[in-house]
Amino acid sequence: MAKVHRQKYLKVCSSSVRKHVIESIEVTVIKFVHHFIKRSKELGPQGMLERIWSRITNGVVLFFESFWWGWKSRRQLSDKEFMALMAKDWQSLDEVFTHFTARPAATFLLPHQSPDETRRMLEKLHPHYLSNLLNTADAICRGELTLLGHDYKFPEGIDWQTDPATGWHWPLHYRDRMSRFIGSARPVDLIIYWELNRHQHFISLGIAYWITGKQCYVDTFLQQVSSWIESNPVRHGMNWYYPIELSIRIIAWTTAFQFFRASPEFQKAVGKRFLSSLWQQTDFLRHHLQTVRTRNDVPNNHLIAELTGLIVVGTAFPEFQDAAEWRETGLRLLVQQANEQVYPDGVHREQASGYHRFVTELLSLVVAWSHRGGMKREPVLEHTLERMLDYVLFSNAPDGTNPMWGDTDFGRTLGLGLNKDFWDFRPLLSVGAILFKRPDWKYIAGRFDEEAYWLLGFDGLDQWQGLGAIEPKETSRAFPQSGNYIIRDGWTPDSDIAFFRSGPFGLGGEDHCAHAHCDLLSFALWIKGKPLLVDSGTYIYHGPLRDYFRLSSAHNTVLIDGAEQAIPKPNFNWQRISNASCRDWSENRVTGVIASSGLEFSRTLDHSQFETWLVEDGITGKGEHTLQWSFNFAPGLDVELNEQDLTLYVQKRGQLLVTLYLPEGGVNFKLIGGLYSKQYCLKERIQKLHAVWKGKVSDRGEIFQWRFELASPEPVLKRGEYAAITES
Repeated sequence: MAKVHRQKYLKVCSSSVRKHVIESIEVTVIKFVHHFIKRSKELGPQGMLERIWSRITNGVVLFFESFWWGWKSRRQLSDKEFMALMAKDWQSLDEVFTHFTARPAATFLLPHQSPDETRRMLEKLHPHYLSNLLNTADAICRGELTLLGHDYKFPEGIDWQTDPATGWHWPLHYRDRMSRFIGSARPVDLIIYWELNRHQHFISLGIAYWITGKQCYVDTFLQQVSSWIESNPVRHGMNWYYPIELSIRIIAWTTAFQFFRASPEFQKAVGKRFLSSLWQQTDFLRHHLQTVRTRNDVPNNHLIAELTGLIVVGTAFPEFQDAAEWRETGLRLLVQQANEQVYPDGVHREQASGYHRFVTELLSLVVAWSHRGGMKREPVLEHTLERMLDYVLFSNAPDGTNPMWGDTDFGRTLGLGLNKDFWDFRPLLSVGAILFKRPDWKYIAGRFDEEAYWLLGFDGLDQWQGLGAIEPKETSRAFPQSGNYIIRDGWTPDSDIAFFRSGPFGLGGEDHCAHAHCDLLSFALWIKGKPLLVDSGTYIYHGPLRDYFRLSSAHNTVLIDGAEQAIPKPNFNWQRISNASCRDWSENRVTGVIASSGLEFSRTLDHSQFETWLVEDGITGKGEHTLQWSFNFAPGLDVELNEQDLTLYVQKRGQLLVTLYLPEGGVNFKLIGGLYSKQYCLKERIQKLHAVWKGKVSDRGEIFQWRFELASPEPVLKRGEYAAITES
């Protein structure tokens, strides 16, 4: 089957591929001619000759590289070549695998030695998880995979070069020739395709086999890993293009190996090819880290994931000759990136909650392993992780989820949580509670999550049971360097809470900030434990709705004179970056400011009274200006506008929940439809309030007040009065 697939790839079987290639060539030729004419004027005759010579020499080098790796990828490593990759002299492959089989589980990523004890504990603590895991593994054996919440069937086996969502076939060119298919003109998104090739479902198969001993799980794994190696020759195709994808894949392979290593069928059928490919992918990763790709790169979560992959393989496979160098290089650079990519307040600089989670998972994996003695402990990594988890703690909404600031591709380090809600970050806190002995994190986590159990083992469970649970002392918290501010009543399920963004736009500044959104001075609001105003999410990374979800109207902020806070470039990155700052902060009040072209817009979020939120927007400057507000209401809410009374009523299933009193002063209001996406490539309709003011700014400026009140017959109390009542 794999050979048939490979022949299909080499023939470029899809007509859509041919059409895209022809269109790409036409566009490339036109761009080249235009660029040539422009550059010839700028560089002059000598400069153009030098440029042409450089292009010719680079083309010759690429041709011979392509020829060399094409030849090299068609041959397998001999036993002698494979043994040369090892750090000591082994007598045979059988001796190598006997050694791997005998190694204790503690020397691998997940410290679980006994399948029977692990199964008994899962049945006791998380019975639904265990049944879900085994059902997932059975579905994989039937050729059924769930990728980012979407179900796909592969009755004839998986075609690793085909996008499962659209059927688009990626050509199997030499890796450095694949760049022509990466630009914004490509016809498909890459996220589902990458999720398939990250192979985190191998971990589910491995655990299911280890716990049950069923042969079907081994057979499926052998078939899939063999076909992948066969149809993805070294340095060819999309699966060798982005180092981060190799890194996440080798982490999954390393984890799956832990559970399949004792299988005689695995050792005989694909053991050597598996380890050879693992070495080849890790060696490629080591020489293609984000730090060495281009001068214009801004290292981000990709590099942290790449370094974690080096550390994981270098620690789990000390038998490899290069293992120590991989591990030490990874740790050294990871410490550097932890300092550079995370603000002192603990928020990841990309200003994207999903990537904050991803980086926190990666660091948790490394720190947890170091606590077990698998590698040296790094104080910088531990300090960074603790600060990042504190942000997770305070960003926890009453239902356990975190706000959806910025982009996300829903990427996970291991995917051990299977198909749980991605936005529930509490499993991170259950891991952190043990690593850092934090009773307040245990209080919010609520339970020793199955992901924590896999990562920390029985020792972690014992520590959890011996750790107290204490409600956090603080309720509100400012994260000033990143510009994230959180105001809340308390930690009960019926608390009010607001998340407010007023800081730097994103990581890298002008022409970068890939995963940021136009959400400055935006806020997400919960009243009485229920979501009222939401961030609209990400939805997709490639397509006509990409910009809808990352521009201002998808956030609860304001557009000044029709100008976005930044101008999006195709798919990623931004131009004309804006930044916000915080003018004032207290536990129940925050003021953020954006200044631009002689204008200053400020927003104050005030929660001096319980169950009431006052939003005061002010603009100062000169001349005629236009303000456009957007308020995105949570899914399932019905909104009714009464323009005469300047009142908006928010209901759910016919019950009045919140009343919004609207500002006076010539503002026009309209209810419109909006979009909301909590899961990749899935969207739903929501209602949103669109408001517009046009006018001349007076010398004293203009003020607009929005007041949200809980629909309740009880009198509104001030914070001090509420505290006095609860204490008595």
